[in-house]
Amino acid sequence: MKDLSPIALPELPRENTFLASAPTLSVLDGELKFIRQARVRIIVGVLIFGLFLLLLVLRLAEVSLMRAPKILPGMAVNVVKTRADIVDRNGELLATSLNTYSLYAEPHKIWDPVASTEAIISALPGLDPAVIEERLSSGKSFVWLSRNLTPKERQSVFSVGLPGLGFRIEPKRVYPRGKLASHVLGFTDIDLNGTAGVERAFNKHLAEEAALPKQLSLDMRVQFAVEDELSAGMKKFQADTASGIVMNIKTGEILAMASMPDFNPNRSGAALPSNRLNRASMALYELGSTFKPITMALAHETGVIKDGEKLLVQDKLVIQKKSITDDHPSRVALGKYDILAQSSNRGAALIALRAGAEAQQDLLRRLGMFSRVPIELQESAAPLVATEWQDITTATVSYGHGISVTPLALATALATLLNGGMYVSPTIEKHRMGQAIKSHRAVSSQTSKEVVDMMRYVVTNGTGRNAAVKGYEVMGKTGTAEKLINGEYAKKRLVTSFVSAFPHSDPHYLVFIVYDEPKAYEGSWGYATAGWNAALTAGAVVERTAPLLGVKKVVEANGLNQAVAGGAQ
Repeated sequence: MKDLSPIALPELPRENTFLASAPTLSVLDGELKFIRQARVRIIVGVLIFGLFLLLLVLRLAEVSLMRAPKILPGMAVNVVKTRADIVDRNGELLATSLNTYSLYAEPHKIWDPVASTEAIISALPGLDPAVIEERLSSGKSFVWLSRNLTPKERQSVFSVGLPGLGFRIEPKRVYPRGKLASHVLGFTDIDLNGTAGVERAFNKHLAEEAALPKQLSLDMRVQFAVEDELSAGMKKFQADTASGIVMNIKTGEILAMASMPDFNPNRSGAALPSNRLNRASMALYELGSTFKPITMALAHETGVIKDGEKLLVQDKLVIQKKSITDDHPSRVALGKYDILAQSSNRGAALIALRAGAEAQQDLLRRLGMFSRVPIELQESAAPLVATEWQDITTATVSYGHGISVTPLALATALATLLNGGMYVSPTIEKHRMGQAIKSHRAVSSQTSKEVVDMMRYVVTNGTGRNAAVKGYEVMGKTGTAEKLINGEYAKKRLVTSFVSAFPHSDPHYLVFIVYDEPKAYEGSWGYATAGWNAALTAGAVVERTAPLLGVKKVVEANGLNQAVAGGAQ
């Protein structure tokens, strides 16, 4: 019989009688070797299993934490975009983003597309049943059914309890003031990409993570006054369209910019394309006699008229077989002030012809009239200028025909003539204290002072009397232009405009009003010219906005204007 070797066991204390009395396991010497080998195999197996388990855990961690999940074909990534607010110069909210719910479906999980469509339409009756059924029947992994639902609409769909439907949180751009400043603010697409106005111009900034609100130069109080007066004016004068601008001529800040008809940016897709057009910066017009202050500046810059000299505007004027006429012909010769005050086309043409085409074009170029207005908005149209500048062109451009520009372009040029002669680039951003102003000298300060005095004379003694507002020393100029239709000027289809600035003692603010095809009304004596419509609206805007802008009224004493308390603030 072979010897038995006991397996080494730990010694047991004698106090533990149970273990002490347990039988000792004995094995043959030949089997001991196999037992030791088995023990090694078990330990190695446990180590391999542990290593495999560790690798599995690490792989799961990598997939779940370090890698983006794989997106099924057709499935939209639910990345919640951020977009900064837009506020006016006083911090009033103009545009913001709110979280909404968007409904999607997984068609491969839809049992009955027809029945599901009926259930969805019962909850959201505004959807097109044919479109919904087509999407539910597509067999795709993911389809959108409706975006930007309200909480109430979401609850209606949720109550239906259909399988295969789900919601994702998506931001929606909201304009809490509705139509107010809609053409300036613009709008975004459904994915919050800016597509018009400020939303487009500053899209990069607005889309940045944690971007600060974009503060505009607009003053909502002034903007509301302009839109309110334009709306009333369009109704009273039966005009097709209208636009208005209020600008700080010292800094170039646009305080208000309006275009009528307007639209609601919260429902921009439902608006007519023509209503989305910003006529203040995109529509091109021959703006008529509001160009004449430029011609008066040309006269002073070139010195072609001596002090006290009068031009023979009562005589017939024919240029290249074209007769230049005045709406209200003068029977006597007129000096510079009265040429502007009585809006004489002949007088303006005679001045321009004396100065010459080269000098005229040079001044227009310095005033930015040959290029797109350098404002941040993409909606800024370049002018239409004659390719051949003949004598007749020089004559007609002097009184605002033969060149088409935007209201913003002419407003900026006229602001230059009134602010001391500096061309200041208009801006839709609020000017910060200490910030450099983009400007260059366009005319002399003496020329600017001359134009300021002449435009004040237009309101006190000329065609701009209807724009006078007691106490605010308003300056101005009317403009009435016949529209060019099929190569012919239509005498009864007019574009009327009025440029107004105040106060005369220290010009700070400019108001520019334009009406397209206004009609005569009761009390206008059959006239539809600028003095009977655009001038009235400009005066109303000045009266409402001057107190908001800190301009103090003045009182007349012994025929002299005396400031009550300071000037423009």
